[in-house]
Formats: sequence, C-alpha cells, structure tokens
Amino acid sequence: MGTSQSSVGPNGRSPLLPSWVDDNQTPPQIPVPQRLKGVRQAIGRAVLGGGRESVRKALGHYARKASGGKHISVQKLGKITQAGSGLFGIFSDGQQQQYSVNLHSLNGQPCDEVINQITELLAGHHGDSDKIRYAMNIALSEALEGMTTFDENSVTVEVIGKMMICYLTESIFIQISHDAGNAWNKGNNPVQIAEAENDLRQLIREVVDITLATKFTDDIFHLTTEQMQEIQNQAILDIWEEWEND
Repeated sequence: MGTSQSSVGPNGRSPLLPSWVDDNQTPPQIPVPQRLKGVRQAIGRAVLGGGRESVRKALGHYARKASGGKHISVQKLGKITQAGSGLFGIFSDGQQQQYSVNLHSLNGQPCDEVINQITELLAGHHGDSDKIRYAMNIALSEALEGMTTFDENSVTVEVIGKMMICYLTESIFIQISHDAGNAWNKGNNPVQIAEAENDLRQLIREVVDITLATKFTDDIFHLTTEQMQEIQNQAILDIWEEWEND
C-alpha cells in the first residue's frame, strides 16, 4: 500500500462513507468542507517536530470531526472489521469450516505462504482491499513471528489476541494516515516524519490494546465471527469516545 505520504487523501467534498461501504441504510451524509483541517494541521505540526502531543491532538480532531464521529467510523471501517472477523474465524476452532482454508491444511507450509493465502482469501475486491491486505499482512507477521513453518499447535489464545489487536491497530492507523493526506508532506525531514508515524501507531496501539486485551481469554474459541465483528465495532466506539474527550 505504500507509506502514509503516498496519498493526497480525501477532500472536503468527499463523502464520509465511500460507496463500497455505504449499504444505503444510512441517511446521505453532507460533506463538511473543513472537517479535515484540524487533523491535517496537527499532523503537519507533528512532522515538523511537534512530537507526540501534536499526534494526540490529531486523534482528537479526527474522532470529533474528520471521521464523522464514532458511529460513522464503525460503518466506514465495516469492510475492514468484516475481514478481521474472517481472520479470527480461520484461527478459531469452531469457525474454520466456513472457509476454503483451515489451520490443519496449512500445517508444514512456509509461514510466508500461509500469510499470503489467508490475506488473499479475505482481502476481497473493493476500495478497502489494499488496506485490509496491508494490515492483515502485518498482523499475521507479528503474531507468527519466529515461526518459519506453520504449526497449528502453536496457535494459542495469546497468538490470536496479538493478531487481532495488531490488525485493528494497523487498520485504524492506515485509515487515519490516508485521511491526513498531504499533511505528511509538510515536513522535509524523513526522520521527523517517521517519528510522527511511529507516535501515531503507538498511540493507537495503546488504546486498542487496553480496549481489546480483556476479550482474549480461553473462552475466545467459543466466539462466533458475528460476535468478533461486534467486539471490533464496540472497540471502535470506545476508542473514539476516549479520543473525543482528549
């Protein structure tokens, strides 16, 4: 998908919900011309050396205005969280029969090939496919780190928890980075830009971890994909509420 600086992002005329996620159950959203101004100014300050506090302010602007609020954000990330539920389903004992691959069939294959198979199966063909592919690749690589050949017996509750937390973190990071658009180009110091990106990812990871970590207990294998979808949706609502209050 490239770096955060590879896209100019949406503009004030862009719909809050892109066509591939709007199921026509939501009233038409009137674009707000200046909704992206606050988050882009804050990201711009961050890449000019403003540090973690500027990134934190960017998250507040994003949650309150740029994203359209928590409920719109749940819908906007709908394709992404659906794919996340599918990812959980493949790694969950009770759900694997729904998919054309299962953990047992992947045993003994190089982990890189396993990651590619799962990612391509779940990415779909729509406007968020690249975001899903990118986030899922990172999440699987992190969760399966150190495993060169896939072994289903190594998939523990901890592995699944790390995978889902990383997936939602990267998904939110990618969406915010994309919406920040050319604000990333305000800095001409690659080190400062990288630091701002790292601060953004870390701040997102901290709140995702706090929000989701308690969900991953031994009972997780009894959850359905529908329940995992709801867990992700509720996590987004809770995360946005925290950012809105910053």
